[in-house]
Amino acid sequence: MRKSERRKTAAARQATTKPAEAQPAQWRTTQETLIIAQISRTKLHKATKAGTFPRPIKIGKKCVWIDSEIKKWMGR
Repeated sequence: MRKSERRKTAAARQATTKPAEAQPAQWRTTQETLIIAQISRTKLHKATKAGTFPRPIKIGKKCVWIDSEIKKWMGR
């Protein structure tokens, strides 16, 4: 099987397995997370370390939080 054929079959497989209503996750920077959660940077890091706040995802040198996890933590 050629590379182009493998790509086409992989793309077709992904297209059929994705739910139609799936929405991409929104990411929030540290500053946005602090504003939304209304907590200080120190409390954010302590709560993350303690496991009471969702863990960030590291993308390169940046840390981002998933918006839906923040809202779930807030009780929305």
